[in-house]
Amino acid sequence: MIRRSFLRAAAAGAAVGVLPACGHGDAVPHSPVNFVAGKPLPWINWSGNQSCTPALRLAPASEAELVDALKGASGVVRAVGASHSFSAVVPTDGTLIATDLLSGLVGHDAASLRAEIWAGTRMHALGPLLHGVGQAVPNMPDMDYPAMGGAIVNSVHGTGQRYGSMSSCVTALTLATPSGQLIDCSATSNSEIFHAARTSVGALGIVSRMTLQNEKPFRLVETTRIEKTEDVLAELAKRCAAHRNFEFLPLPHSTLAVTVATDLAGPNDTPSGEDDPEAVNSLRTLLQAVSWIPGMGEAAYDKLLATFLAGGAAQVRVGHSFDVFPHVRVVRFREMEYTVPAESGPDCVREILRTIRQRKLPIAFPLEYRYVKADDIWLSMFEGRDGCSISVHQYGDTDHRAYFAEIEPIFWKYQGRPHWGKLHTLDAARLAALYPRHWKDFQQLRRSLDPQGRMMNAHLKHIFGV
Repeated sequence: MIRRSFLRAAAAGAAVGVLPACGHGDAVPHSPVNFVAGKPLPWINWSGNQSCTPALRLAPASEAELVDALKGASGVVRAVGASHSFSAVVPTDGTLIATDLLSGLVGHDAASLRAEIWAGTRMHALGPLLHGVGQAVPNMPDMDYPAMGGAIVNSVHGTGQRYGSMSSCVTALTLATPSGQLIDCSATSNSEIFHAARTSVGALGIVSRMTLQNEKPFRLVETTRIEKTEDVLAELAKRCAAHRNFEFLPLPHSTLAVTVATDLAGPNDTPSGEDDPEAVNSLRTLLQAVSWIPGMGEAAYDKLLATFLAGGAAQVRVGHSFDVFPHVRVVRFREMEYTVPAESGPDCVREILRTIRQRKLPIAFPLEYRYVKADDIWLSMFEGRDGCSISVHQYGDTDHRAYFAEIEPIFWKYQGRPHWGKLHTLDAARLAALYPRHWKDFQQLRRSLDPQGRMMNAHLKHIFGV
């Protein structure tokens, strides 16, 4: 995200003689877990903020086993892939069904550039898998850890005004319902289930397989720079039009932002610089080192960032699309993301940055600002409108609640829709108002497929008003 040499030098220089090393690593602190023979094992998500102790864990290796698992499951049934959701979409004290063994390529068609995959396929395996049959997904998020089933039911996305979410790439899927049915659906067959299941938060059952509309393999060049936030905001339309993919990451308490522009690679593009996956820890060290200075902390922080970062050489990554889109994530965090109408993005992010500054929130983790094309998926954050997705983050070893509570009402002001896999506080009544076209349709379909509410854990009951 940010070049290693500049930022580590800044953090080290500011900390000398000012504060001792902060000692924050990337691990999430947990109480020791006592494993007892014959007792259920606890589950915990990647960021460490969601956990449960299911009575039964199952890992079906075929659709037949998945159907049997759903038929025989006791209590609330939930599916789990890579455990990368921040919201409580997984926890259950009933049956937890892992999709790990439902992984790999089912089949492909060279003429249409479509491929059918098992839903448990991890995104980092998907790229090489498709490359081997002459295909590539059109777009990807900036991390490739999730399983594809979880990615589509939560509408995981990358950035790019001409590209939709991962769910929008799905042309057909098979849904295993709580009663043990297997339903094949597409835009022309069981179409209502198809439009609902592509983003369902796992409320309709478990997706077992899906067909993706792909492209021929392509190579990308990604260029990362440090620029003035207001300069970027003033040129957003131009930047988005000029690049295949564009996003930027404003730095709180600073006038600077990290910009990431991605384009098709040319024969003369060569990599330079080094990506630093722990750069966000250096930002925190730097802010803590100077923020205590009365009346000068924020100015000193911005000055140090400008001194060590602004004007530095761009970092360039070149390679296959599936190697360039994702970045390594080793610093654990919690995240809240809302998608506002595309035209509201600049005003929304300005208000967030202004609120952080005015209320002196001790936030060093960069924001994230991306664009996603509209789709027709009933509960997609992008249903019916192009979206600007804005994320706020907090370190995994720091309580996020006060910060998120300050920022979330700003998203509401701009008619933001929350990312289903990330933290938010909205209930069914408020969510229904954000999805006026298909909220009732989804609820009716959900009740028909799961009349007993077997997929409804506490979180899903809250967001769907069950």
